[in-house]
Amino acid sequence: SGESGAGKTESTKLLLQHIMSLCKGNSQLEQRILQVNPLLEAFGNAQTVMNDNSSRFGKYIQLRFQKNTVQGAKLSEYLLEKSRVVQQDTGERNFHIFYYMFAGLSSEQKEMYGLLDPSLYRYISGRFGTQEVAEHWKHKYQEVCNALDMVGFQEQEQVDMQAILAGVLSLGNVTFEPEESDGSVKVSEASRGWLKAAAVSHKKSLLLEVLLVCCCPCSPVSPSVRCCCSLCADARDSIAKVAYGRVFGWIVCKINELLAENVDSEVELREIGILDIFGFENFAVNRFEQLCINLANEQLQHFFNHHIFQLEQAAYKEEGLPWETITFNNNEPILNLLLAKPFGLLSLLDEQSAFPQATDKTFVDKLNSSFKGNLYFQAARGHVLGFSIVHYAGKVQYAARGFLEKNRDTLPANVRGLFISSVTPLLSVLFTGKKLYPVVRKQSLLQDVAHLAVLWLDGLLIFLLCPCQHSLMVLMEKMYSANPHFVRCIKPNSQKEPGVLDNQVVLLQLRYNGLLETIRIRRDGFSWRPSFEEFAER
Repeated sequence: SGESGAGKTESTKLLLQHIMSLCKGNSQLEQRILQVNPLLEAFGNAQTVMNDNSSRFGKYIQLRFQKNTVQGAKLSEYLLEKSRVVQQDTGERNFHIFYYMFAGLSSEQKEMYGLLDPSLYRYISGRFGTQEVAEHWKHKYQEVCNALDMVGFQEQEQVDMQAILAGVLSLGNVTFEPEESDGSVKVSEASRGWLKAAAVSHKKSLLLEVLLVCCCPCSPVSPSVRCCCSLCADARDSIAKVAYGRVFGWIVCKINELLAENVDSEVELREIGILDIFGFENFAVNRFEQLCINLANEQLQHFFNHHIFQLEQAAYKEEGLPWETITFNNNEPILNLLLAKPFGLLSLLDEQSAFPQATDKTFVDKLNSSFKGNLYFQAARGHVLGFSIVHYAGKVQYAARGFLEKNRDTLPANVRGLFISSVTPLLSVLFTGKKLYPVVRKQSLLQDVAHLAVLWLDGLLIFLLCPCQHSLMVLMEKMYSANPHFVRCIKPNSQKEPGVLDNQVVLLQLRYNGLLETIRIRRDGFSWRPSFEEFAER
């Protein structure tokens, strides 16, 4: 754990390499496991203002062993930041894979996928980069191709996957305008070519129908037409986000199929699990995604506090040791604010999401009235549509626009039908394959965060790491039976500069992470606990 840019993903890769080295083997499976990270980075990481290689999803890697040899691995991913596909803030980029494709594909391949100059695409923000950067991306693209081959993706699957990504980019350039004759909406003349390029993976007429008819049945009145154009643009972005999210999920499912252990079901396997979670974020503009990320970090911090301080000091008290209690910053009140039922922020958001007439403003008004006087909640001043939460790592102001829509995360049936009827086999499989994500959402996105993270049992918060609700109880048992090790990553400076240690930046992290208190309990406490048998034998 650690804030964005502190080195969590790099530490994960080093830890995996170290474990593979300790296995003293060079099996194909071990090499495949090492190739998983660069593959996921390409599709799940992006440049932000805080980190040039920021994880925009969380992953939990389970390594399974028999007699110190890796027999298999399983990957769980959650909360991919799909909104990044269609929108990036100033100084940020889309997911790496798009830039790698532009730099790595040959002219013939770009023509096959219908890709033009990257500066033409609305979904690709910022300058494409210098020649040196382009060469780096070209090298990274080759790494991705090698990783796909190594892990076991077939050639046609790789072609289909890149065709879908190219179609997503072309779709982003489709714009809409009112029809002069009857006031209805049509695809603008300037973007007809982009629609044709995007429809390589679909029947063009069906794609057009979904964008224009099903997503905005409005009457020929000027304000409605403007609203209708906006709805069509929303439908376009929704299709792009869903397509990318399904491709990412398919990659993870495919990885799990290829890395699954091939041993007798009666054989007992030992396990090491590694969690690489997105770091705490506080940008100039913080949206729904930042709240999800920061909530997960709040829960991880509580799990750390519980193990390092509460359980530790309870053991000293039980043993009757002379001990002066060490106080720590308990973030339980913040988690109550966010997760309590029925009046926590998450519950109120779900309540508002269930009402068709509710808006982001009614949601904020509900928060302001419910949390008036709460020390960890601050209403926005003036006419700003937002609110602030005082997290364990500092105060973060959230812009509330889009909260309800993103929490609902619905997929219209006609959009699903569009994908199922696609002429690209992979795109059709993504929406019909039974092994992939269920079509019907039974919970909101913020509930996903809660499910991957918390259960309240007898007033005790337990941190869990899984996106799937059915895996919760299994993971809970594992967490109780396992021995957690915490790797706290510290960011040396805020300028993304190597070899520079900013004392104030580091000290702030040491304080809010509770590391100063951790050092004290490690110094004054009892870090080595031999069993009575071990002690007697010595």
